[in-house]
Amino acid sequence: MKQTLIILFVSIFYFFTGCKSQEEKPVTSDEQRQNQVLPPGKITKEQIQKQQNIEPKIAAEIIELIKENLAATQAEDKERVLNTIHKDCPQMKSTKQGMDYVFANYNMVYNLEEAEVIEVLGEEAKVYYVQTTRSQGGQGFPPSRSSGYHILKKENGKWKIFKTEYLSNEQIQ
Repeated sequence: MKQTLIILFVSIFYFFTGCKSQEEKPVTSDEQRQNQVLPPGKITKEQIQKQQNIEPKIAAEIIELIKENLAATQAEDKERVLNTIHKDCPQMKSTKQGMDYVFANYNMVYNLEEAEVIEVLGEEAKVYYVQTTRSQGGQGFPPSRSSGYHILKKENGKWKIFKTEYLSNEQIQ
């Protein structure tokens, strides 16, 4: 049970699930399509519909932010991590507390196996990712592979992670 709780806690922390704007507004059809959640399970890259003609410069900026978030997390640099998260994430306080706990109790190693921008609609973007997480210090965290979507929004002209939606999370060797 403790192992399951740790996995859940760390997964929530690292992928910032549930972050959303506190402001409720009507949802447009574009937003409905962008926020569509695929059923849990093993989703292959081939099953994901990718928007055509995504500008390469924008895609590169977005992927660079995803890599920076992971590098900052692995470096246990709280301020760098927070600089990659959108200011409207209502769980900022719990994210900070979660980082303090994880950084104090684990030495994590992350590997971004895949990241692809699949949609850009104005100042919002969606990135499909696959990553592994392993603990090289600390007890009770089994290695895992996760896939999902990072939803990003612009803040002061820069891309930031707004929320993450999981597709799968499995233990690996």
